[in-house]
Amino acid sequence: MDLVKAVNSRFEEYEKLLLERDQLEKEAGQIWTAYVKVFGQLISDVFEQKIECIKRKKMIAYYQKALNCGEVIDPGKMSEFIEREMASYYLELKQMLEENRLCENSGTHSPYEVKRSKTLYRRLAKLIHPDINPETDRHEVLMDLWNRICIAYGHNDVKSLSELEILVRKALKELGCGDEITVEIPDIEAKIDALNDEIYNIKHTEPYIYASLLYDEKAVDKKKRELMDELSEYKEYRSELDAVIDDLLRNGGVELQWQMS
Repeated sequence: MDLVKAVNSRFEEYEKLLLERDQLEKEAGQIWTAYVKVFGQLISDVFEQKIECIKRKKMIAYYQKALNCGEVIDPGKMSEFIEREMASYYLELKQMLEENRLCENSGTHSPYEVKRSKTLYRRLAKLIHPDINPETDRHEVLMDLWNRICIAYGHNDVKSLSELEILVRKALKELGCGDEITVEIPDIEAKIDALNDEIYNIKHTEPYIYASLLYDEKAVDKKKRELMDELSEYKEYRSELDAVIDDLLRNGGVELQWQMS
């Protein structure tokens, strides 16, 4: 017997769409991991060169402003200014590199593990999905278990999901939620429409749409060539900006003077 008994006539459709949405979100995450494994290093290399070009452009602007105002430049103050201006860019690069590392270290799963985790997740979702069972939001222990379920499901962790099923049923029994729960979903028609929109958007936006690219060797090679071309262009531009800075310092009249504290 199902734990949750619905009042709404469209509850089964609602439940089915919830599970489909969750499955698609999981697939999208897996597609993104695969995408980063293939292109992540090149993308971060391109971004690193891009921010180095931005840094040099900011330095040139700083020099030119000083020239226009007839000011002597304190290299220390300029360095602090550039560091502040570039902080968000370097933070973003750090996050990209960390994501690359995590994706590279993520394991692969057998078809059995993927299928079994899906089965276990669906069974557990029918018990304590917050959008299906209102008791989950009311009890911290159930919400904690649900969060652990979502993490395990995302990693196709069959062992953890199997253990969590035991813990969920034990928690429901101890909380007195083991008997049938009657649920009425407010505005279920609007929620069904919203879920259909979510499902459509997941299927037609990044990263889900990267799946077709990853399955096409020619498309993968083309994307890699495009990134390598972009990387070369930024490296060339960086060299040009270095030449401009060198010229400003040698011949442009820029005067540097360290201020003693």
